[in-house]
Amino acid sequence: MIPQFKNLNEDEKTALLDTPALIAVLIAGADNKIDEKEINYSEKLTHFRASDMESPLHLYYAEVDKYIADAIAQQVKTLPKDLIERQNIISEELANLNEILPKLDKSFAIELYKSYLSFAKSVAKSSGGLWGYASITPEEERLLGLSMINNPAEN
Repeated sequence: MIPQFKNLNEDEKTALLDTPALIAVLIAGADNKIDEKEINYSEKLTHFRASDMESPLHLYYAEVDKYIADAIAQQVKTLPKDLIERQNIISEELANLNEILPKLDKSFAIELYKSYLSFAKSVAKSSGGLWGYASITPEEERLLGLSMINNPAEN
């Protein structure tokens, strides 16, 4: 159990735990082809974050790590193949966080939000480019700010 989730119902907890999988699919599929390298990196990144005992998000990512591979596979299987339709559905799901994040301790919510932004950027950088240069495509760049999620620091 993640102590910061004590004020949330089960659907809200699930939404937060599914967020890294949604971000992975959003970014990996930004150019209309879900890149397996980016998906694999998402799983590794989650595992790394789960093992960072110094992070205030350690328990969160430890929980996400338990099922991110299945969560991503489920999203890929059930989401539409059409790029715009898929992005719209994921954006709507992520926008639901705007009702959930304010229910969390503000400092935890801010850390979580920042981790989502860095997660998206790390996934985008994990594939393509030449020696790490120009690895973020214009399609990915447009999504990296996760503009559908309000910054809890600004509320």
